[in-house]
Amino acid sequence: PPHVLITTPESLGVLLVGKKMREHLKKVKYIIIDEIHELVGNKRGAQLSLVLERLDLATKKKVHRVGLSATVGEPRKVADFLGKDVKMIKADAYKKYDIRVEEPKQTKLDQEIADSLFVGVETTSRIRRMLELINDHKSVIVFTNTRQTAEVLSSRLKTIDKGLKQEVHHGSLSKEIRIKGERMFKEQQLKALIATSSLELGIDIGSIDLVIQYLSPRQVSSLIQRVGRAGHKVGEVSRGILLSGGEDIFESTSIAYHALLKNLEEVRIHDMSIDVFSHEILGMCMEEYGISAQKIFDTLSKAYPYRKLTKPKFDEVLLFLANLRLIYLNPVYDKKKEITDYTINRSRKGLVYYFENLSTIPDTRRKRIISIVEGEPVGYLDDSFIAEHGQQGNTFICSGRAWRILEVEENRILVEPVDDVESAIPSWEGEMIPVPYDIVNTVSEIREEIAKMLKKKKKVSDIVVFLTKKYPVDVVGATEMTMTVKQHIKKHILPTASELLVESYKDFIIVHSPFGTMVNDTISRYVASEISMQTGVAVNVKIDPYRIIFQTMLKPETLLEIMKNANKVDETLRINLERSSLFKYRFIHVAKRFGILTRNARLEDINLSRLIEQYEETVAYDATLREVMIDKMDLPRAKRVLEDIKTGKIKLTYQKGISHIGQLGLSQKFSDVMKPNIPKEEIFRAFKNRLMRTRLRLVCTNCADYSLTKEARDITDKINCPKCNSALIGIWNRYRQDPKVVLQLKKKGKELTGTQQKEVKDIKRSASLMLTYGQKYAIAQAGKGIGVETAARILAKLPDTEDKLLKLIYEAEKQYLKTKRFWD
Repeated sequence: PPHVLITTPESLGVLLVGKKMREHLKKVKYIIIDEIHELVGNKRGAQLSLVLERLDLATKKKVHRVGLSATVGEPRKVADFLGKDVKMIKADAYKKYDIRVEEPKQTKLDQEIADSLFVGVETTSRIRRMLELINDHKSVIVFTNTRQTAEVLSSRLKTIDKGLKQEVHHGSLSKEIRIKGERMFKEQQLKALIATSSLELGIDIGSIDLVIQYLSPRQVSSLIQRVGRAGHKVGEVSRGILLSGGEDIFESTSIAYHALLKNLEEVRIHDMSIDVFSHEILGMCMEEYGISAQKIFDTLSKAYPYRKLTKPKFDEVLLFLANLRLIYLNPVYDKKKEITDYTINRSRKGLVYYFENLSTIPDTRRKRIISIVEGEPVGYLDDSFIAEHGQQGNTFICSGRAWRILEVEENRILVEPVDDVESAIPSWEGEMIPVPYDIVNTVSEIREEIAKMLKKKKKVSDIVVFLTKKYPVDVVGATEMTMTVKQHIKKHILPTASELLVESYKDFIIVHSPFGTMVNDTISRYVASEISMQTGVAVNVKIDPYRIIFQTMLKPETLLEIMKNANKVDETLRINLERSSLFKYRFIHVAKRFGILTRNARLEDINLSRLIEQYEETVAYDATLREVMIDKMDLPRAKRVLEDIKTGKIKLTYQKGISHIGQLGLSQKFSDVMKPNIPKEEIFRAFKNRLMRTRLRLVCTNCADYSLTKEARDITDKINCPKCNSALIGIWNRYRQDPKVVLQLKKKGKELTGTQQKEVKDIKRSASLMLTYGQKYAIAQAGKGIGVETAARILAKLPDTEDKLLKLIYEAEKQYLKTKRFWD
């Protein structure tokens, strides 16, 4: 065995079940957990806490535990997680940070190059400033919140400066590409890496002298970790610049302000993850044949996340695992023939289950997005997004555009472009980490400070001076914040934590609730459930850290009444969650971690509703509810807010019409890297190009000897068979066999099946239509799912222009895609 073993929670779980490996582990004296803050708030942390107790059991002593972190908001809680009697040591060396928020001033040059970059002028100005900063420094990491944004920024930088040495680094790239990028960056062959959180931890390159954060990092701890990659030496200053703008400038300023004050987020421990606990029970069964249930309980309940575990709950878990045939329970009786304990053996299925579920990180599968206009890929959506938002008709944003889902197939999603950005769901929503309450609270305070000064008739320039002195924001950013508040308070009240603004616009009702992502998510689910139960009116909901947006035909007054009379919040939320696609998606992962489903089970092969119903009264069901509550919601704070609304402590003020901040919520937060809307003529030009490039089979229905495949653009109005000179040339579906074979059978007088007779009838009908309509018919036949009769119906409408023809074909394609799953 080595002097130092570097491992992970998952790998340590493997070592503990190996007999010889366990012997070597007995000599372990110290275990050092680096970046412990990354573990305490998730299931990997729960797994680690249990594995550490198993390690203590294997060594027959308390192994000395050391936790390391530069970004812990609640050290005492993390110390409790690490173990009992933990001493906290704060390093004497004070790390210096230079963090500031910049909003680049837009120039004429930005306006000129925006169109060539296919992004807005604001985004162009940030990219231009980014390029300046990269060129002014030795080595720069640019952090973004999503892979999509990283790819967009990298491609746009290449467009502006083809000679710039920079690469992308994120989790979707192969390991080889990531390692190559890191090596080239270390050797200074690259000036910059455009990265997501994939480089937030661990990278240690002394040459990095600046970190750029593109828009808000959403949490203080993330910003400190990221900026800490620059000046990563004792005594050096870590420099970071947040490039921001629009509404994001408030959040970026708030986070930078808290980062400089070292005010970090509160820690949320993943308590009582029973699916993880079940896996470690199997681990102990593999370590010791016929192990006592009491021994397992005494060992694992020492782990901090399971401090509240009761013996009845533990027994319930054991019975559940036994029913799944993962373990065998053998009762131990006393002299009175009463059961005092159980000895436990794992089954063969339990052995497979243990090794299949070493990782608590769920496997994610992705589907390719295909635009029906060009017939080409747009990007990818992972199954978590599809589970939550993948219903037919939903709109979402990907690759800088809004799309509507037409059909979700096994390996792809068919979409069409739309202009409805307001109603679109950002495709990266599932990836985004929640913005905490304290950050949003500071945003509210900044807005209130500005509003008070404006009401006192202070000059904008004076307010800007005040903001730049108090907060780490530049003059342009401070001016943007001031003007945003000034424009808003002209006609609307400023939403605060004590007075919420409710407004209506089109079919939207916007509740400005500055309580953070998780509180707003919790409140929105409760209100949406109450609307459905009390009125039966349909409602769609979107949330961000500052507002809840309801899309519904409900009257605003009714929504206000529901919010003012909140009752049985826990019960209503439970019903809402049980019906939600989010719950169903999470249940799949919990089911895999329990061994109910195999690790490679496919989403489309599972009758989810039936599976969930089958396990409704089990620990698996409860574990899913608990997981959703911890990961997505803040129930205690949400209940407090609803109670304060009920008692009048928090006031609800309704104003008709949309405010400036409300407008920002509907549009700007979705459109940072949005490309300009595609003109309709451009859409149909791309659609026409696709149709014209489609290959079609031509066949002579007269002699049945001539057959040829051509692109639609090469088919003219008049075609004659080169063998018999007949004009009866039919066009056939390119995906089916050559109809020439069937026509030859018919010509020879052979008996045809019912299907073959229909094929002969269709190809002859096709030839007749081709003779009548020429190339128009060929173009119609090039559409996906458009058969002979559909093409005939399109042409019977006598479209006198190309645009009208294309529109009819486009609508027919959409209809086919929407209904084809109901066909035999």
